[in-house]
Amino acid sequence: MGQLSTKTWLRIVGGGLIVVAAIFLLIWFWDDGESTTDAYITGHVHAVSARITNTIIAVRVDDNQHVHAGDLLVVLDPKDYLVSAEQAEAQIAGARAQVASAVAQIAQAESAIADTGALQEKAQSDFKRATGLLASGGISKQNYDADAAAAKAARAQSAGANAQLAAATAARDNALAQIKINEANFQNAQLSLAYTKIVAPVDGYVGHKSVELGQRVTAGQTLCYVVSDDVWVVANYKETQLRHIALRAPVSINLDALPDVSLHGYVDSFSPASGAQFALLPPDNATGNFTKVVQRVPVKIRFDADELRRYRSALAPGLSVETRVRLQ
Repeated sequence: MGQLSTKTWLRIVGGGLIVVAAIFLLIWFWDDGESTTDAYITGHVHAVSARITNTIIAVRVDDNQHVHAGDLLVVLDPKDYLVSAEQAEAQIAGARAQVASAVAQIAQAESAIADTGALQEKAQSDFKRATGLLASGGISKQNYDADAAAAKAARAQSAGANAQLAAATAARDNALAQIKINEANFQNAQLSLAYTKIVAPVDGYVGHKSVELGQRVTAGQTLCYVVSDDVWVVANYKETQLRHIALRAPVSINLDALPDVSLHGYVDSFSPASGAQFALLPPDNATGNFTKVVQRVPVKIRFDADELRRYRSALAPGLSVETRVRLQ
């Protein structure tokens, strides 16, 4: 009888320990955390726009298609910009020929200036000597007039050579300026030609494609969106819940799109202000009608990298989720 009582007692104690352990497990798995249903998935949504006005000649993607950064999405007609580039190249070649011609004229003018400078110096010396001889009667008036005319002609030739040099220099400078203008036109045509190929800015999924083959689009028009592969959760926790939530704290994430899967992540960062401060009309508590309201602070939660890659197609920005942060 005593032995039976001991066994009964051990069973009671063992059962009690099991109950206590079960309670602790329940507390550990269900109560050790802060949860909220005010959470959603978000990410970078890139608007892909046309930078020039033109006609679409090819559409290489469709809605919901996954693309990589640099993949071709839409092609615009490049013919006008090819012609503009060829014209600019031809004008550059013509301007360079003008520069070469002007440089040759400058060299010719400089040579002429050197020659006329020597002739002018000799003619001026002869005229000065003739002036002295005329006063003493050592030269005739006819010879004096000839030396005076030679000196005047030499000055005119020197002035003409200098004018030719100035004109050639101006022509060279004008041709050099024209080269810069034509090079700028060529670069602009090349840029416009590059803009005819519209590519994906990041890895992600194409959404809301609004263009078709043959459509005329204008500069700045949005053609589609690319939703980046990098998504995360923004959970709006009450200010009273933040006391024990720490950076890098583990988080369990549940969403209706994957009802049988519990995803994992971690606390990445906290918003620098409450959600109300970023509203269109922030609250003003200085009016005398103050009512204390528990504020919510956005908390950024990152997915586990492996799970993000595995379930990315189901993690669409905008989906509601429920998060539970393990307390530290």
